[in-house]
Amino acid sequence: MQTRNSGNTVFLVIVACLLVWNVTGARPTVVAEVPSEPVVTGSISVSGSSAIRVQPDRVVAIFGVETFAKTPRASQARNAHLSREVLDAIRSQNIAERDIATAHFTLQPEYEDNYYHRHIVGYWTLNTIAVTLRDVEKLEPVMIAALEAGATGVDGVEFSITNLRQLRDEARELAVQAALEKAAAMAAAAGLALGDVTSIHEDAWNYGYFGSWRGSRQWTNYQNVVQDLAAEGGITLEDGSISLGQIIVKAQVSLTVGLVSEE
Repeated sequence: MQTRNSGNTVFLVIVACLLVWNVTGARPTVVAEVPSEPVVTGSISVSGSSAIRVQPDRVVAIFGVETFAKTPRASQARNAHLSREVLDAIRSQNIAERDIATAHFTLQPEYEDNYYHRHIVGYWTLNTIAVTLRDVEKLEPVMIAALEAGATGVDGVEFSITNLRQLRDEARELAVQAALEKAAAMAAAAGLALGDVTSIHEDAWNYGYFGSWRGSRQWTNYQNVVQDLAAEGGITLEDGSISLGQIIVKAQVSLTVGLVSEE
């Protein structure tokens, strides 16, 4: 009995081994194909630029009020009186107080030179008034009112836009797109493709508007902004004596992109 049981056990073991071999060993092993990685062959550096043209919706007009007298007190008093007249005229055009400010003030002597020495002959007083106009159509009426009230000159007129930040961002995005398109075209001509962008640099510059009036100098810098007075489609006010043209918001970037070969 023991011999028969031992034989049955051996037989069952052999059958089990055959079943396992049929399930696993008889089937071929499937190996997943690994896609080949693109081979980095170098990099390319390109630049891109963009320009957005918009009509200005804000104007800053700068008026000078200059007076001369024999003494500093008389010169300053005369200037204060004249400046009040100019300010009242500007306010009469429905300009808010917060949009009117003194931009510059000076009181300086006037000298007369002769062969032996120089002496003071009087004193100049200059008060420069900056007016922000949130309605561009008020530019001419305000200028006329200020000059008729006693302003001795227009120190400067600068045009701007309220959504400058948004336009800068849009111009920057367009510049990046232009750079990538240029890089893609150059890579394709060489039989290559673009990889990852490794660096981006914005090329910034400043355009400034300024005026001068007997030594004063008023600056307002708008980075990457320039006024195009000859642009087509500019706004013309009243009888056509003033054309606002367009504001140009510019952006320029430089970037480096990797080059890959898919072979």
